[in-house]
Amino acid sequence: MHHYVKSSNETLRKKGYRLTPQRHMILSVIQEADGHLSIDQILERVQERNPYVSLSTVYRTLELLRELGLVREIHLPGEQPHYEMAESAEHHHLVCRRCRAIIHLEDNLLGNLHEQLQQQYAFHGLTLDLVAAGYCDTCWKKMQQE
Repeated sequence: MHHYVKSSNETLRKKGYRLTPQRHMILSVIQEADGHLSIDQILERVQERNPYVSLSTVYRTLELLRELGLVREIHLPGEQPHYEMAESAEHHHLVCRRCRAIIHLEDNLLGNLHEQLQQQYAFHGLTLDLVAAGYCDTCWKKMQQE
């Protein structure tokens, strides 16, 4: 069992849940992905392993995993939500509006904003996810030529 799936299993058990075969498959698919996955992509990859897993099972499982902080739901401009492993309380993305390239930014990009928000507003269990949208250099150059 991979580290991410193993630590997720521990979190599930602490919260009174089991690592069902469906949860294991979904966590594994997300861990093995090179990037962010849509629900459709997750369903497709899970059904390659077990064609009887339904879309509603994937939705319910992702919702539970998101609530438990095991997966991160990312809302990219103009697209359905995407999912990835949640490994820290901060996660930032730079997204190209044209080609949809996604660049992961360093967690410390915003300095100690996370701590400042918790202290100043007495907000607990805070996650900080930044999605900045613009145009990558390649797309920008193409747009200038058009």
